[in-house]
Amino acid sequence: MALGRASGRRSVSLEEGAGPSAQRCPACGEPLFAWVETEGWGPREDQIIDRCENCGLTVDRNAAPGDLDAAEELFGAAGATNGNAAGVMDGVVVRAPNSVSFQAWLGAENWAALRPGDRSLKPSPRSAELLAARRGLRVTKVRFLAAAGMASMWQTLLNLLTFHRDFASQATSGNLRPGHGKGLAAYVIDVIVTVLAAVPTAIIAVVLEGAAVLARRGGVIEISAEPS
Repeated sequence: MALGRASGRRSVSLEEGAGPSAQRCPACGEPLFAWVETEGWGPREDQIIDRCENCGLTVDRNAAPGDLDAAEELFGAAGATNGNAAGVMDGVVVRAPNSVSFQAWLGAENWAALRPGDRSLKPSPRSAELLAARRGLRVTKVRFLAAAGMASMWQTLLNLLTFHRDFASQATSGNLRPGHGKGLAAYVIDVIVTVLAAVPTAIIAVVLEGAAVLARRGGVIEISAEPS
């Protein structure tokens, strides 16, 4: 094994660092490692989220798809339209959360894209290229969507302050009611925090996500692909 020059610590490969039962990344085939655990409440179950340290793909541990299933989930049938992709000429355009974004790093389990119960995979630009190739597609362009990313960053920042994740949307939709979830006191505190923090966090979200987009670490990506 090689020794790190700065620290003198032994360096190990991803293969050596993984456990014997580690699941494989459907994009690149490297082992998946535990990243975060999302905390649910009521019908929103707890989840363990794994991430590939090689290509960045993020998946639910209990619903990790195979390579072809993952490619189809993200891109659908090549050149066709599904829930995630809109047909464009002979190719597809896909919008998805960016698993290697600044807001994913900042929010971790509070990242707005990690909603308890949501089992969809979260790609990085690199993992999207690998999955596209499995569908006979070639990625031609990756755009970082500023407005969508700012909205996601705003929710991520609010999630860092409230007891319930996605509190405002859950409360207004009726999925979360006073006394449910983590209790009445937590609900009331979340109302106060959300009202007081809404404007300041929106301003911070614009600044942070704007910088992230310029650094190509935006929270929402649009992937254009065409037959290779």
